[in-house]
Amino acid sequence: MDIVNIRRRKFVRMLAGTTSLGIGGLQPFALLAKPIVHHWPLWSIRRGGRSIYLTAETPPQATDWHDARIERLLPRCSSIWTETNNVYRQSQATLIQRYGIDVKRPLKAWLDVRDNARLARAAADCKVKLEELAPYEPWIVGSLLQESFYRVSGWKGKSAREVLTKRAVRAGMPWHCEFKDKDDVFAWFGAMTPLQNTQFLRYVLDEVLAGPAADARIFKAWGAGQRAPAEAEVAKYELAYPELARRLTFARNRAWLPRLEMMLDTPGTPLIVVGLYHMVGASGLLALARQRGWSVEVI
Repeated sequence: MDIVNIRRRKFVRMLAGTTSLGIGGLQPFALLAKPIVHHWPLWSIRRGGRSIYLTAETPPQATDWHDARIERLLPRCSSIWTETNNVYRQSQATLIQRYGIDVKRPLKAWLDVRDNARLARAAADCKVKLEELAPYEPWIVGSLLQESFYRVSGWKGKSAREVLTKRAVRAGMPWHCEFKDKDDVFAWFGAMTPLQNTQFLRYVLDEVLAGPAADARIFKAWGAGQRAPAEAEVAKYELAYPELARRLTFARNRAWLPRLEMMLDTPGTPLIVVGLYHMVGASGLLALARQRGWSVEVI
């Protein structure tokens, strides 16, 4: 989920001048990031005579995401549904102050020796000064590192959600979100338990320290119709960080089912764009839809 966004909003002054857009020695990633020649996977979920289209969001990547088939399909859809948008009622700085800083518990008080060692390596990889992260709670630090990781990796292209919602808005199509605005996203993350909070940072550290080629390989395989790498990643994530996985992914998947029911009761065919890891595994949206007895087909 897109949380703290330093690509489009320069609210985090402490990061000014600390991130680099250079790719450095990332030739393996550059090769993996070449455009996929297959169609981006698209599913149809049907019940009775009504349908929903479902496709996966992408992280930022080297170039803008495009899939001609889905882009041609979009004008025939009745609405588009995503996890969140870029609407703010308050500034990001205000939201971080409210939900991401505990003056009684700086970052070092959350982390153990191993966490601190891994954080130091990840901050260096992301060209972020470690001391500048010190005031923040782990989930904010994870979000900032993730955005910096994308920048350092050269991932400046628009994601699937960004491309499709921009087209939908231009066409006057209704756009619905799980979270009404970014204020609600910050409040949701701010309500995590201390363990979930710390596990989120550890999960991001795994991503950063694995390097951009790891993510690129999973999404390239997905684009070629190979689900196994994404399924393996979700299984690993669930095993390593079960409390975070339940809140961040699996509970939200179950909460989407009433929304899908409502969509299937409403005229029209909406397009849903959600994070890839919400779709796979025994607790993913595709499996949960099948458990409801709905028809789920790749199209």
